[in-house]
Amino acid sequence: MLDISEERAWFLDQFEANADTKYQAGQQMVMKTALHLYGVRVPDLRRLSSEWQRVHKGISRDDLLAMVEALWVGESYEERSMAIELLGRNKRIISDLTWDHFDRWRHLVDNWGLDDGLATSIFGPWVAADLPGRLSYLPALVGDPVVWSRRLGLVATVPLNRSASTAQPDLTFMLIDRLKAERHPMITKAVSWALRTLIKLYPDRVAAYLDDNQDVLPSHAVREVRNKLETGLKSGKTP
Repeated sequence: MLDISEERAWFLDQFEANADTKYQAGQQMVMKTALHLYGVRVPDLRRLSSEWQRVHKGISRDDLLAMVEALWVGESYEERSMAIELLGRNKRIISDLTWDHFDRWRHLVDNWGLDDGLATSIFGPWVAADLPGRLSYLPALVGDPVVWSRRLGLVATVPLNRSASTAQPDLTFMLIDRLKAERHPMITKAVSWALRTLIKLYPDRVAAYLDDNQDVLPSHAVREVRNKLETGLKSGKTP
């Protein structure tokens, strides 16, 4: 049986050893959070998760989830990021998670980094594994009073809409309709992201939606989505 306390201590030691003060300063500027930031770069987080997984090859589902839960209640951004990394490396487990897991985890999110990682790497794929049974969670989240839950519900459409087999354009437009008048930056950026993701499979529908809603949508979202439609880049700048 896995010694969770010992394993968590190993991760904390590794975060200390791989801390980058310049990266930490950059994170603190672009991402507000009450969590401690060690300043571990993403490639290093991925390397550490790979090393840990290699040592614990064949780990049981229960032990892995116990490790994830322990990291998710940790006091640092890196611990929770590592929880996402570990689950992402064990995709067979994601589909077997329950709503209770996400309902518990989402209430401990206070920044866009964890919100987006949870949405795109874990929650979206979980929904995709049972579309008829799980899509209803997205509208419920979008109606939540907590901004991070609203963003989670919309950003979860991003991985769904990258593939024709799981794409949900009607639902995504409906979710955006419910959020398009909001001006919280975490929501306006998510609206832009969701629309831009739809362009690959549904460019004409996105263009029509933009024309019909340009007076209500956030101005930066209109600009970024139109740029993406016209140039393939949200900045509109071509090489």
